[in-house]
Amino acid sequence: MTPAIRRRWPWFLLVGSLALNMLAGGFVVAHAFRPPPPPPGGPEHLLERFVDDVSGHLSPADAAILRKAIDDARPLFVRMHVSREEFAPRLRMALMAQPFDSAGLKALFDSVHANDAALRSEIETRVVDTLSRLSPEGRLRLAESRLP
Repeated sequence: MTPAIRRRWPWFLLVGSLALNMLAGGFVVAHAFRPPPPPPGGPEHLLERFVDDVSGHLSPADAAILRKAIDDARPLFVRMHVSREEFAPRLRMALMAQPFDSAGLKALFDSVHANDAALRSEIETRVVDTLSRLSPEGRLRLAESRLP
């Protein structure tokens, strides 16, 4: 090696080390200032966040109507959650049954679809009822917002 190359090599190491340290520092700073993760998912949490977001743009009366509608719908959300949790064990049992009962499995799916349709109908009825109680300005603000 020539003397010029030997002198340049430590300089490249110094610049490379500095670049890696700056990159690592950037990751640490970005991680420290990252916002907290969103709350757990689920339709009730999504709707609660939506109501919280749009409440600032609505009149107090309209915001109260939306909050009351969410509170009144909590039992519905519990029924949806229970229905979702009960399906997997029932499906496993139907799949493990000896002899396999295809009619029973079809009945399971039919009951799940009927339950889902009833829940969906109840949700739609509640949404229509809630929106009909809002002021025209409140409905306009909802239409202008980012709907879930």
